[in-house]
Amino acid sequence: MSTISAPLTKPFHHDPEEYLPESNGKPMAETDVHRDNMIGLLHALKEKFRDDPKVYVTGNIFVYYLDAAGVRQTPVSPDIFVVHGVEKKDRRIYKVDEEGKAPEVVIELTSTSTRVEDLVTKHYIYAGLKVREYFLFDPFRENMQTALHGFRLEGGEYVPLSGSYLHSEVLGLDLRVEEGQLRLYDPQTGERLRTPEEAEDDRRAAEMQAARELKARQAAEAKAAQELAARKAAEAKAAQELAARQRAEAELARLREELARLSDKKA
Repeated sequence: MSTISAPLTKPFHHDPEEYLPESNGKPMAETDVHRDNMIGLLHALKEKFRDDPKVYVTGNIFVYYLDAAGVRQTPVSPDIFVVHGVEKKDRRIYKVDEEGKAPEVVIELTSTSTRVEDLVTKHYIYAGLKVREYFLFDPFRENMQTALHGFRLEGGEYVPLSGSYLHSEVLGLDLRVEEGQLRLYDPQTGERLRTPEEAEDDRRAAEMQAARELKARQAAEAKAAQELAARKAAEAKAAQELAARQRAEAELARLREELARLSDKKA
């Protein structure tokens, strides 16, 4: 989405200590809508690949690369990109020649100011870097007839993807446009990957449900304790009544025996 103005540098192998800029001083996103889409997509993808140490998900950082002659080129800054097979770690920049692999999937959130760069310049650069899939999303539909376009690299050239929604073979996900947002779906389960707001709502709902279940469990335990106390009291009372009855029966037996002896004496 953002444009790049970093100058060309010398070939990397001639200048291993070269300084490479990390920012062009421009904002991360053109609008609130672009920013929210970017954050939502990054969150969803990072969560999906959270447990895989060899999947790197990031966005809005400079990607540096060399041309065929080994000359460092002006970097590109994809809004979102994903790479399989590289270490999951924090990076300030991404250097294709050092990582040994270019981004595999790029998602750009295009705008009027970046239209030419996204549709022409980056299209050419990403194809040259062998980025396998390239997706363009225009949340306001200012620059494209449809909000979402996708391309897959075949024979060194990008072939447009078509359909009511687009499928990423690399990510194993479907891309769909819903209410001005680009959403990701797991085609195996049909579930939609969550945005940070949705994840927070889920967390709060889970906490509220857990609190309700805890309250219900505590109430059930309190009721069970009351019932146990009542049962023990009833058992104690029954034991007392049994003991009293046994004492009364013993006294009655003793009196009968006494009467019997008295009767025998009179006879």
